[in-house]
This record gives sequence, structure tokens and C-alpha cells, in this order.
Amino acid sequence: AWRPRQKQTQPPSRPTLAGCTPATMDVQEIGRYSLVIVNIIFTLCGLGIAAAGIFLLIKANELERDVELLQDLPIATTSYVIMFVGFLLAATSVIGVIGAWKKQRVMLTVYLFVIFALVLIEMCIGIYLYQFDSSDTINSLVEDKWFEEGEDARQKRIDYQDFFDCCGWNNIYDSRAAGYDTPCPRTNPDPCKDATLDWLEEFFTPVAITAIVFACLEFVSLFATLAMLCTAKEGSDDDDDWL
Repeated sequence: AWRPRQKQTQPPSRPTLAGCTPATMDVQEIGRYSLVIVNIIFTLCGLGIAAAGIFLLIKANELERDVELLQDLPIATTSYVIMFVGFLLAATSVIGVIGAWKKQRVMLTVYLFVIFALVLIEMCIGIYLYQFDSSDTINSLVEDKWFEEGEDARQKRIDYQDFFDCCGWNNIYDSRAAGYDTPCPRTNPDPCKDATLDWLEEFFTPVAITAIVFACLEFVSLFATLAMLCTAKEGSDDDDDWL
């Protein structure tokens, strides 16, 4: 018997999570995995920064022990701050990895605030360290003490010259004048001001530049995390993927 042809109905389309299109979900996943990879790199770099802080602390202790004229230079304190920032960056990056991998909004929110604080601290450290590689700064710390008279001042100049393998301050002869009488048994030495600037440039300027670069990279990571959280929040409350 003839039966009327029933109208075929399309099965209901499967709703996408959070009301997002597949393209949007793909972008979210790419951003999430990118954040995981970036924070793994930041973890390793944070440990490297902490190691650099330990190395600078060793150098600072040598400097404070052997060069009394530079004791006003807060190198040891700065080294402790660098170590703290390095370990904090590593720990925070681990939180970022876990938060992005497990889609934990709370952990990523904590990550955002700490990274923002680290950006400010690292910028300050970078600028603070960079300013010491300056002739005016070193002059203000050392020059007046360098040209003091007396046996104690003379010994301090000798210790300074021995540590940096230099002679004089502005030039190699200015400490040999009457009243200073500081010997310099070296051949073709640099003035001690130049030698000090070279030492700071070798050990502290790279750390300053690295701190500023990391602050900029973390600033980008901060905005990427914020964008990912905002995109995830646009979904409905039925999406259980983000906690």
C-alpha cells in the first residue's frame, strides 16, 4: 500500500561548549597551549635569574670584603632581590602552567596579579642596576673618599687598585701626588674609575638588560592570559571545562 512520504527531519545539531564556534574553541586551545609552553620557558628562566642572583651575591661579598670604598654600593641587597624575583618567577610560572593546562580560572587570576607585580619589580631592578654603569654615579660614591689623605685612606686605595688591577682614579697618576702617595707597580693600567665601570658593565649591565626584557615579555604574557580568561568567560555557565 502506498504510504505518504514522511518529511525527514535533521537531527538537532550538537551545541558547542560555551556557545562558541569551533573556530573560537580552536583559538582558545591554541592560546592555552601557547601559555603552557611560554610559562615552562619562564620557569627555566626564573631559575636562571635566581642563579644569576646567587652569582652576583658571591661577587658582591668579594667586593665588600676587598674593596671598602665601594661598600656604599648596594650590590648585595640587589643580589638578594634578584634571587627572590627569580624564584618567584619560577613558582608563578608553574602556577601559570597548571592553571592553563587544567583550565583553572582562580590559578590564572593569581598568576595575573603576581606577574603584574613582577613586571613592575623587574623594571625597577633593570633601571636601578643600569644607572650604576654611569661615570657620575660612581664618582658620587667613590671620588671624595678616594682623595682623602692619611694612611687608612692610602690602604683603601691600594686594596681598590689590587682588586681591579688599576691605578689612580681619573687618571693613573692622580693618586701618586704628595698627600696621597699611593704606589702602582703595574704596566699600562687603566684608571680605577674606568676599571670599575668595566666591571659593572660585565656583571651588572647584562642583568639589568635581561630584567627589562623579561618584564616586557611577561607584560605580553599577562595580556595573553587576560584575553584567554575573558574569552572563556564569554561562554555560558553550563561549560564545566573552566573552573
